[in-house]
Parts: sequence; structure tokens; C-alpha cells
Amino acid sequence: MSEEEGVLRGIDYEDAVVKYRGERIFSTIKKLMGREVNIKKTILTDLFYLHYLPFPIMKTREEVGKDSLLHYDLISFANYSTLSSKSRAYSIANSPVSMAITVTFAQNLIEELERIRKTSPDPSERKAAEKLLKMLSSKENLDEKELQDQKVQEMLKNVEEKAMSKAHEDANSVKNMQRIVGGTAAGIGSNFSLDADLYDVLRLARNAEIKKILDFLSGMPKLGIPNRTKYVKYSRGELAGYEKGDDLERLSSSELALPDELFTIKFAESDLILYNKIVRETMGPIYLLVDKSGSMDGEKILWAKAVALALYNRARKEGRNFHLRFFDNIPYPLIKVMKNVKGRDVLRMVEYIAKVRGGGGTDISRSLISACEDIKEGSVKGVSEIVLLTDGEDKIAESAVRRSLKAADAMLISVMIRGENPDLRRISDEYLVVHKLDHEDLLKVVKAKA
Repeated sequence: MSEEEGVLRGIDYEDAVVKYRGERIFSTIKKLMGREVNIKKTILTDLFYLHYLPFPIMKTREEVGKDSLLHYDLISFANYSTLSSKSRAYSIANSPVSMAITVTFAQNLIEELERIRKTSPDPSERKAAEKLLKMLSSKENLDEKELQDQKVQEMLKNVEEKAMSKAHEDANSVKNMQRIVGGTAAGIGSNFSLDADLYDVLRLARNAEIKKILDFLSGMPKLGIPNRTKYVKYSRGELAGYEKGDDLERLSSSELALPDELFTIKFAESDLILYNKIVRETMGPIYLLVDKSGSMDGEKILWAKAVALALYNRARKEGRNFHLRFFDNIPYPLIKVMKNVKGRDVLRMVEYIAKVRGGGGTDISRSLISACEDIKEGSVKGVSEIVLLTDGEDKIAESAVRRSLKAADAMLISVMIRGENPDLRRISDEYLVVHKLDHEDLLKVVKAKA
């Protein structure tokens, strides 16, 4: 078997797309490790397609050359691994997840072998690790007898199991990120591609704070967020059915075949069959204000961050812009994720959310007025929703906040986290109090209607 061939049947290893995927995975591994790496690209290609294809079929061991026995054993292990089988439940036809598995498996395989080569007290283990690393890059070949050596086999099994465990963990995080910020539901259009930003996606998927948020959200069977997109009738909109009336601009073509007398009668009685045409009603942004004062640190701020991603998910489904601002005694920089979002914008938002820590005092009035100014400056059409998450009992400048909300054409949904604020209750269009900070409380916020 040549350098360019793999061990899966039905894969054209000379195809441009197949080669591109191998190159993308290889370059991502180099970027994550921060240095050059030595591993055959066909190993990476086979690992990808093993998880991407519904029914991958391996060649027999006899069909591969002696210089590819390790390649064959690696793919065979992944093919029969329990963790790999679990990952395949959501990696099939899912390029970002399949790439994440491949990148993480290969990276951890190399790093674990390098660790053994450098730190193992057993000279034979160091030597075996050195040989395996050279075999991965085709710089050296072991004959089948050497590869089947008990020491080599034990080491190979251990490093493969550790690498696959890490790969499954990363793939799960990528899948959760894809579900929340990328969108996988039928009919949901998006310019967002986790595949295109694989390095940044994996870097964030390994962030401890993001993993906590994604794990919390993944515990929900589904977000259950209703699509509240509103439509209005418009004679030049999209077809949504039929109705009766006398609007000649929307007249069904079948009515043109009627005799003149019958047509005139149906027109006079508003009984003509018309096309029912609609357009999506413009809606303002969902604007989330999150209190990051000292009292919010810990469980409260983590739950609030999960709400932020869930509300972004809702805004995306409703075709709306999403604005996010943290505050304590001052408002912090505004993060905007527009409805025609590109991948890097979403990833920047996720990274920013991960970095925020609780601290400082609380000034709710100043933050609400800042949010209203942001909405007005954006020349927004349609009603906007400002969702405020806080545990503060700060005194509210009621008159000033009411004027700002009216000028911005914004509805205020206040969410008190284990607290009470009578001032906020009076000025809010909807006022919620949450105590458990669980999935049920999160859904109450996301489904809240102004």
C-alpha cells in the first residue's frame, strides 16, 4: 500500500475534497500543538471517514502493505472502540464532530507517546514509544513480529484508549456547541460553520467554563423554544395558502377562467379565491443584560451564562439580532451578534462569556438606560426585548427608565435571581423570580413573552 492510500474501501484518496480534509485536520493539529507534527495524513483521513460515513468498510489486514500495519491497527481500534461507537451516534454526516474526534485522537496519541518516550523509567518502553512515533510518520517501519510484541501492544492499547477518551469528550462538547450556537434543526438557516473555524471551536470546547455551560445545556432533552416569528399579510409576499376575498392583486389564476357574470358576482360578494401571501414582521433585537456583581459569582453567573447562550439560540431561530452586555456598577462593552452572523462572531461571543467573572457593585438603572440608548442608536424596527438578569436590590430611577424604554420601543423582562426588587416589578412588562437555577428556570426565561 502506498503512502497515499488508506485502509478504508470506497475512498478515493486522490480526490481533491478527501485530500483537503486530511490537510485541514493536519494543519489544525499543528496549530493546537504549536509546532510541527509527524503523522501520515492518510491516517487522519481514515479516522475522519471512519466516523463520518454511515457504513465504513475496512480492507483486510492482508491487503495492506507491511509499512501500514500500524495505520491499520489504529483504524481497527477506532472502528471497534466502544467510545468511538458512542460518538458515531452524532458524528455520522457531521463534519465538525468527525473532525474534532480525528484531531483530538491524533493529538493525544502523539502527545502520550512523546511523554512515554521522555519520562518512562523503562528503557524498553521509551524505545517502543520512539519506534511507534516514527511509524506514525512512516519514517521507520516495524515488521509484524515487532508490532505484535507484548510491550508494544500494551503501550499501543493504553495510549489509544486515552486518546479516544479525550476525543469522545471533545466531540461531545463540539456537538453541544453546534446544537446551541450553530443550529441543527430542520429549516433553520445559518451562515455559521463550526467546520470552518475548527481550531477556535476546539480551543473553546476545552475551556473549563464553557464545558460547564454546555454540559448544563446538554442535560436538557431539547430547548423547547417556540418560534415566535410573526407574519403580516402582504400582496407581494410568499405564498402561505388560500383565502376568500376581493383583492384582485392576489387573485388565484383559477378564478380567471370563470364566466364574466359569475366572476362579477363572486367579486361583489368577496368570494373570490385569493392567494394568502405573507411576509415576516420585523422584530427588534433580544438584548440581554447580565449582572456580574460580586454577589452573582459562582452558581448564579454560570446559570446566567447558560441563559445567554439559550437566548442567542432563540434569537437565531426568530431571525433577530442578539445583544449582550454585562454590568456591575458600570456597563461593560456591548457584544452584538447579528442575524446574518458569521462563525467567528459567535465564537468571539462564546469566548467573551467564558472570561467574565463576578465582582463589583450594582447599578441597574444606568445599565437599562444604556441598553435603551444602544437600541435607539441602531435605528431598530419592531419591538425589542430587554431581558435583565440580576440578584440586586438596587434602587431604580423609575421615571428615567420608563422614558428610555418607551423611546426605544422596548419591553422589559426582569429576572430576579433568588431575590426581590419592588422597583423592577413595577416597571417591568414581565417579572420573574427564579430560585432553583435549573433547566426549568432557564426555560421560563427563554420562553418569557413581553
